[in-house]
Amino acid sequence: MASKATPITTTTTAAAARLGLGPPLNLPLSLLRHGSGLIGFGLLFGFAVPFTPYPRLGLTAHIQFAVEGTMVVAAGLLLNARPFNQGSITSTGGGEQQERPHDSKRVVDCLGPWQRRVVYWGVVGIWVTLLSEAANAWWGTQWVLKIAHEAAGLKGDGPAELWMERVVAVAHKPFAMVLAVVLLPVKRQKLDPSSPLCENCQSLDLDASFGDALQRFRDARKGKLERPDNLAKNTDGVYFYVDAVFVHGFKDRLSRDSSCPLCTFFRSMRIRPGQHQCYKLLAFPSSENWMWRADILKENPVWEDIKDTVFMAVLPDHQTLPPVGHEEHWMVKDIPQTGAIYRLQADEERNPDISVLARPNELQPEANLRLAKEWLGACHKYHSSTCGKGGKHEPVERGFRLINCMMDPPKVEPHPWGTKYAALSYVWGTSDADKKEWPKTVLDAVAVTKEMGIQYIWVDRLCINQSDDYEKTYLISRMTTIYEEAELTIVAAAGSGAGHGLPGIRSTPRTPQPKYTLDSGSSLLSSLRDPRYDILESDYWTRGWTYQEGVLSNRRLVFTQNQIYWECRNMAAQESMAIPLFHQPSADEKDDDEGVMADFMITGIFKGDAYSGGFLSDHGGVLITEDDDYRIDYGFPLYLEATTRAQLRGLNEHIRAYSKRRLTHDSDALPAFMGITGMYKRSSELHLLYGLPLWLGKIAGVHCGAQITFALTVSAWYHRSGEHKTFVSESCRRRTHLPSWSWAGWTGAAVSWRSLPSNEHCAQMADFIELPTQQHDRELNRLLWAADTFLYSPGQRGDAIRLRDIVSADRLDQDKRSLIGLHHPLVLKYFTRKETKKEWRWARIAGREGRDQQQAESFNWDHKWYRIGGRLCCVCLSVKMSEEEWSAKHMSGELISVLMFACRYLAEEHLGHGGARFLTLRRRIGTLFLTIPKVSLDKCSNNQDFLKEIPVKKWQGIVVIR
Repeated sequence: MASKATPITTTTTAAAARLGLGPPLNLPLSLLRHGSGLIGFGLLFGFAVPFTPYPRLGLTAHIQFAVEGTMVVAAGLLLNARPFNQGSITSTGGGEQQERPHDSKRVVDCLGPWQRRVVYWGVVGIWVTLLSEAANAWWGTQWVLKIAHEAAGLKGDGPAELWMERVVAVAHKPFAMVLAVVLLPVKRQKLDPSSPLCENCQSLDLDASFGDALQRFRDARKGKLERPDNLAKNTDGVYFYVDAVFVHGFKDRLSRDSSCPLCTFFRSMRIRPGQHQCYKLLAFPSSENWMWRADILKENPVWEDIKDTVFMAVLPDHQTLPPVGHEEHWMVKDIPQTGAIYRLQADEERNPDISVLARPNELQPEANLRLAKEWLGACHKYHSSTCGKGGKHEPVERGFRLINCMMDPPKVEPHPWGTKYAALSYVWGTSDADKKEWPKTVLDAVAVTKEMGIQYIWVDRLCINQSDDYEKTYLISRMTTIYEEAELTIVAAAGSGAGHGLPGIRSTPRTPQPKYTLDSGSSLLSSLRDPRYDILESDYWTRGWTYQEGVLSNRRLVFTQNQIYWECRNMAAQESMAIPLFHQPSADEKDDDEGVMADFMITGIFKGDAYSGGFLSDHGGVLITEDDDYRIDYGFPLYLEATTRAQLRGLNEHIRAYSKRRLTHDSDALPAFMGITGMYKRSSELHLLYGLPLWLGKIAGVHCGAQITFALTVSAWYHRSGEHKTFVSESCRRRTHLPSWSWAGWTGAAVSWRSLPSNEHCAQMADFIELPTQQHDRELNRLLWAADTFLYSPGQRGDAIRLRDIVSADRLDQDKRSLIGLHHPLVLKYFTRKETKKEWRWARIAGREGRDQQQAESFNWDHKWYRIGGRLCCVCLSVKMSEEEWSAKHMSGELISVLMFACRYLAEEHLGHGGARFLTLRRRIGTLFLTIPKVSLDKCSNNQDFLKEIPVKKWQGIVVIR
């Protein structure tokens, strides 16, 4: 049973229509069907009238079926009518145009929930009454009329009995008339010619739309409505959900400038602006936006106490999607990059309410540092053992200076190690304003530090004596300690240099929050784009040295151009949204006051040793198949407590992210990453050699881990800046002071660790590390091969280290050996890539985590596939070269591809297949992956058989890789 999270107070299309969750397309259609059914039943019943005991009543029922059925059909047509707007004209490609009628507002869109219920029960009543009239043709009415006639003291079949018969017939009519009654409130709003709003916006009642959507979602939560959760696919292969509430169709008016202020507001809230012509406004419950993992939230006991709210989003209106439809990734990728629309009611209490799940904050031109102090206070109270400085580092003994923020002007002073201080992480920049001794960003950071109640701040450009090379080198080597021990790190993620300032501080402006005030006094507010995306796209995120500054800091107060953002080891929050900061106890923590943000809340962007997966990072089943710039995860993994598998993934992801950063000096490539590698020194068996992870323990208690994991790792990474292809050729530049076989020895493209179609290096390496000591399936042990590798120092062949003999890091750390030696290696013997006729497909999982998902057709790999020596192949190069040049240079001997590693994959998802990994050498310029199918591996009883299935030959001599 899920433990209850504690809030911290700081301040299917048919189903959707049937349940009234969108513009009920099926409500008019349902009336048409029912009306047609009534007419059809009446016509058939007409043949039975002559045979009924009371033909006159039968004839009446026959006529009423036809008449009232016609009325129901007319009601259905009326509900589907569009008297208020015209359909939009959209391009369909090839210059053709067609009308999109569902962009305009139909009568059914104007009905409230009670009106729809009346329509529903009105149709039910018509069927019941007409069926009862048909039954009266055989029995029933004769006794009712006779008894009433006698009770009135009348005799004979005169006018009185005829009058009573008419009363009975008329009694059936209100059920039909009720359909017309419910449509009476539907009328066109009178337009105000003096209003600045356009005609379409004047007809909107957004207060009512928010209230209507909220009521529908509440009814669904109580079980009164069944919201569709299924993932559908349209004819274009696009996956989508149909659980939104349709509010308005803009047609194409948001694609052009407008003097209407409401149109301008909505135009600023479009996702993918400029890529689409037509847009629509949909409403969603806040519990299902990107900030929460809804399925986990709703399983937590706290859900019973939460008041959900509603937000809206302006989304593309595709012809191939129903009006209530939204693509699978819009909620977690596109809406966060633009922001959501929330309503702040005029009489709404501005103080925080921990029972309200999400509410917007109305931002001022000045950053809300009072809120930042509350975040810091919450972190002190609930995360003291994780985010508090622990004094776990050796003291900084020389040249430690701090800026005294309480002095005017601020002054740099020497201080003993242990003084409480903040730190500034920023980009220096190159402009004249950036080069000032006290640039704007530094002065703004001084003001923030003072406001946060901290007296001192450390800023590298002022606190390091730039003219003393010895002291400068020492302090740069201790920057990991300086940032980890800071009470708070202020991150300047706006602008491109120190002259920009911190937006919202002193005179530095920030981008205003989109806002519109309704006639009711309520405000429509943008939640602003998720600040994580602002950080990702900032110049700050491109610089090499800022990478470890951000990652190693325990608490970060980030200034983006739009708002401030908080992220510590256990919590993330943003200025534009008021949300309860739900916490739950740490996994191994008995103290109830020590907690971590709940596992259903979005995690941060500054990753620790466990990079991906959030609270699931330690789960062995996590497999990440795409090199996304940013993936939304939920929950915070415990810092520095990741499993070996999670650490390996963390290393891979940190290397990939860091490889995209820019460094002014090539010599900083590894020093600027030393702080990251320091997070992984808890295990004596996990070692990094020139940035490549090795495992020094035994594999299955038999194999040498250093030999196997080095061969796997050195042949696993490659450069890829674009989408997956089976031939990748990047134009990278060598850092000649580092070995070519290390990712650190190159720059110019991002490092990838994933080979086709879903082989994750970290998962494969962890599979071998976790292989039981007593492995009963000897098949797996036998089909595992790694090149016999030696390490040399340049010019000193006599000091070679054989990796097979390495059991600890001591010998590797004594001397930095940068040359690889391979004695009599196996090399590729075929070089021609032949297109294969066989179609290879690997499925991906479509849909959002925690919701209905489906197996999609395939990853976005090349449509064409190739084989070398009969094996499916993928070539990846760090230098620019064509496919023809690759083959020709192998044939001429200018290039060779050396087999480094081969195995049968252990994970079940690989279905018994295996692979072979090569290094392509002039230096180390690339890799080659070959897939070995299960049918071939099943014939192998040992490694000798295995190698025969790989197109290789033996090379006489020693191959040295620099």
